[in-house]
Amino acid sequence: MKRAAKKSDRKNKIRLGVNIDHAATLRQVRGGITSYPDLLRLCHISKKAGAEQITIHLREDRRHIQLQDLIELSSFCPLELNLEMAANEEMLKYALKYRPDWVCFVPEKRQELTTEGGLDVKKGKKKMGAMIERFQRIGIESSMFIAPDLSQVKASYEVGADAIEIHTGHWVQYSGEKKNREWKKILECAEYAHSLKLNVHAGHGLDFEHTKMITHVPHLREVNIGHSIICYSLEYGLEETLRKFKRILNS
Repeated sequence: MKRAAKKSDRKNKIRLGVNIDHAATLRQVRGGITSYPDLLRLCHISKKAGAEQITIHLREDRRHIQLQDLIELSSFCPLELNLEMAANEEMLKYALKYRPDWVCFVPEKRQELTTEGGLDVKKGKKKMGAMIERFQRIGIESSMFIAPDLSQVKASYEVGADAIEIHTGHWVQYSGEKKNREWKKILECAEYAHSLKLNVHAGHGLDFEHTKMITHVPHLREVNIGHSIICYSLEYGLEETLRKFKRILNS
């Protein structure tokens, strides 16, 4: 089965990446002994609803996505596949073997409930730069999941990344002047990234309300949304939930 639209087919619009980690979480609650939810089936529903990408995070602790999921989706996912990964040798090996369309470098701690902040690209420049070079040789594009910090944008450019993904989780949770300050940082980073010819992506914590707001970020090309999609799907169903997000992104 042919996988995903090629990169040359992408239009200049805000793409929707559907993170299916929390669907896998429901399966793993019972130790992975159930055949449901069927992640590949969710990918096909996502395509039908207009999504452009599937995002998965293969964590060291395997709390949701399993290696077998990566193997299956790398062969049969009907959309582009974005693999979120820690910058370590194990994940490098898997990415090189199964060849997702994108890799997104993310920080990872065993104790966290979810990814709590952005990646320190400055600290890991040498290691991540070497990994990105290997990905580029085989046509895998790379993004860096970073806090809205200009120095991290610069470091992402210096390691050769194709994109930054701005961590929006804190902005979503903040209120008042604190939220306004975080928003200004997001806007500044988007403008700076664009000036460096980096694609601008965003994700984490986005719901209907904040997705509508994030569309005002200049040069935004992609959002990745997971937890709220699964939660809204309990009320609206997955296909209708994704159509609601697509309407917001296209408005």
